Amino acid sequence: MNGDEKVQGQRKGVAVYLCGCRGEISRKVDLEAVAERLKARPGVVAVGIHEALCSKEGQEFLKKEYAEKGFERAAVGACSPTLQGLIVSRSLEEEGMNRYLFDQVNIREHCAWVHADRGAATDKALSLVRGSVAKAERLLPLEDIEVPILGAALVIGGGVTGMAAALDISAQGYKVYLVERTGELGGRAYKLSMTFPTHNCGICCMQYCKECVFTPKIEDVIQNKNIEVMLGTEVEDISGGFGKRHVRVKGTDGTTKEFDVGTIIVATGTKTFDPRRIPELRYGHPDVITTVELEQLLVEQREKGEGLRRPSDKKRPKTVNFIQCVGSRDRTKGNLHCSLVCCTYAIGQAREIVKIDPDAHVYIHYIDLRGPYRGFEEFYDAAKVEGIIFVRGRISEIVLDKDKMFVRAFDTDSDTLLNIDSDLVVLSVGQEPADDSDRIAKMLHIQTDIDRFMKDINPMFPPEFRRGIYVAGTAQGPKGIRYSIEDARAAAASAVEVMKRGKVRFPRIVAHVDETRCRGCGRCEEVCQYGAITVAEDKQRGVLLAKVDEIRCEGCGTCAVTCCNKAITVYNFLRSQVEAQIRAIVQEEA
Repeated sequence: MNGDEKVQGQRKGVAVYLCGCRGEISRKVDLEAVAERLKARPGVVAVGIHEALCSKEGQEFLKKEYAEKGFERAAVGACSPTLQGLIVSRSLEEEGMNRYLFDQVNIREHCAWVHADRGAATDKALSLVRGSVAKAERLLPLEDIEVPILGAALVIGGGVTGMAAALDISAQGYKVYLVERTGELGGRAYKLSMTFPTHNCGICCMQYCKECVFTPKIEDVIQNKNIEVMLGTEVEDISGGFGKRHVRVKGTDGTTKEFDVGTIIVATGTKTFDPRRIPELRYGHPDVITTVELEQLLVEQREKGEGLRRPSDKKRPKTVNFIQCVGSRDRTKGNLHCSLVCCTYAIGQAREIVKIDPDAHVYIHYIDLRGPYRGFEEFYDAAKVEGIIFVRGRISEIVLDKDKMFVRAFDTDSDTLLNIDSDLVVLSVGQEPADDSDRIAKMLHIQTDIDRFMKDINPMFPPEFRRGIYVAGTAQGPKGIRYSIEDARAAAASAVEVMKRGKVRFPRIVAHVDETRCRGCGRCEEVCQYGAITVAEDKQRGVLLAKVDEIRCEGCGTCAVTCCNKAITVYNFLRSQVEAQIRAIVQEEA
């Protein structure tokens, strides 16, 4: 009888497989020595080494091993179990092995990449794999959780990202609730009269503007029968779990509305930095304005045909100073991150000023210019040809002297302190997370990065790992209009894919209650961030017991730590499994 003819009940033992990771592991870890030590371990029925278990050849190798060796469980020493482990285990699962009888430990980042001594790396790898074997021997054959997905979506944010996502989802016939906290759609992108580096529409331009055929149109969103637009509305609460979340929104008039959705697109966007936080820049003086305010002045001059006029006395400014990185790349008074679009936008506005008034003197003060888009160098060169002066160095302050204003700056290229008279100072304010985005992130349990922007799960993971929540556009961090729209379309496609399936299977790595130990104290219910645990009376036994909603549970383990009776554990991390793994790692073999 060969392995293919064996029924699952006749299989037994653990197989151990080690991956060389094309030299990344095998150069620093003696895999042959590890394999020899593990072969002698009771319960281990097979040990193998392959140079790349995640490759096509590695997958075929594992399938062949499973068919021939007759093992029930597998322990693998390779790279990251989070992503590559899914690939490695999939080949065994396709051949019939229960996916929950598989364990993988990381001997690349934890051993090969951090230990210069080959002997030390090998010893540590042996200990880790030995622990994996001990855990694998105690794993339980579980079944996935089947999660039904409701065919409706919530889009939070009505800027170009949110509109693009809403249009794509609605085009597939799904209901979309589009919630925008302000009174209009379009966001900041629709307040721009043009985008840069292109001044005029071209085939095909580097950026999208609101007039571009590729930019979502407000009229299309409002007229779409599958999109319910809620302006002046905020998300007040979201409850439930993957597949069906209950949403409550509240309008500025105090009215509330409730509905259920299967997927959520977070497109909360950004806000511009408030330059009042840097008082030496003198924002508040009528002739110290932001790039957003300059945009409004440029729009007015086009309508009136009077040329650019400064706010204080409506005179034409002869000297204009742009100050870059206001609120960006500033550890003490702003944000560390680069806001990405400020350089291209400031250069575009500077060129527009010179176009209006060729005699104007325009300076751009910068730390270093950053242009992440194609065509930036040509755009920058054209600005220099048009007479725009670029000065490298930080601005120390804007000095006001009676009716005069000058910019005090240090030119690092010439090692000179400059005092430049100015009629108009333009602050290129950076981007930071939108108001209320922290609350939305906490409500949806979305991690935020060091810069407070939201993190999105790597799209390489299976779609169900995002649990129906997708972060798109500048909610993830600064980016241009074009890339925000591309983000929106990718998020919408993922949401539609999940809703079309109607239901997904999700790993049962969730909390489990030992009812013989539970005394119904309710501590677990108090600490659960996901509302996945409730304490209710067991009518048959007449006692209070904790119950876990497996669809809502995220498997974080907070309840297990809190439980004073040790009644709660997480599947695949049961106390007996973890203890056996630790003992095998720390104890020397006899």
